[in-house]
Amino acid sequence: MKKTFALPMAVAASLGLMACTAAEEAASDATDAAEEAAADVEAAAEEAAADMEAAADDAMAEMDAMADEVEAAADDAMSGDEGEEAPAE
Repeated sequence: MKKTFALPMAVAASLGLMACTAAEEAASDATDAAEEAAADVEAAAEEAAADMEAAADDAMAEMDAMADEVEAAADDAMSGDEGEEAPAE
């Protein structure tokens, strides 16, 4: 009679272990997928930040060039050199 109960108990225990192993593998797969997704998001964020910094640098360079042009025009206006000869008096 003990053997009659022992075999079903062993089968049940084996099924339980198989279920736990499958659950652990699924959890491990989910963890790996989450880590990969997080790495992808981080890489995208870093790329976006680099793009924004490059755009800001370009805009600053354009503003500096425009400021230099305005300064040169102001200097020309102050000195009276606008490419025209002063009228003779």
